[in-house]
Amino acid sequence: MGYLALALLFFGESVMILAEERGAKLYNLSGAFGTSFAGTLIPLVVGAVALIIAYMLGLRSFHNIWIVTAVSFGSILIVEPLFDLFYIGNVPTLGSGIGFALAVLGIGAALFIR
Repeated sequence: MGYLALALLFFGESVMILAEERGAKLYNLSGAFGTSFAGTLIPLVVGAVALIIAYMLGLRSFHNIWIVTAVSFGSILIVEPLFDLFYIGNVPTLGSGIGFALAVLGIGAALFIR
């Protein structure tokens, strides 16, 4: 059940970030708020449901909400730069690259050091 919670965390955060960046990209291209909002509403709902389920399963599996929270924050720090690079097309700066590496180390520390 713990692996399912982690997978749902990454999935939920990924879908939420995709919706955010899709909305930003649509608004940047069209300038119409309604178009960007409508195009992101369904992914936001799907991501939110996945995150709620992931938190419930994660707390039950790990018996520690801090592990679940650390993995959630870490997944944001990993997934968002990748979406920025491949979906938006921005190249990371030195500080962003260091932050990315530290996020990977942080997830490993939260999961494997007790």
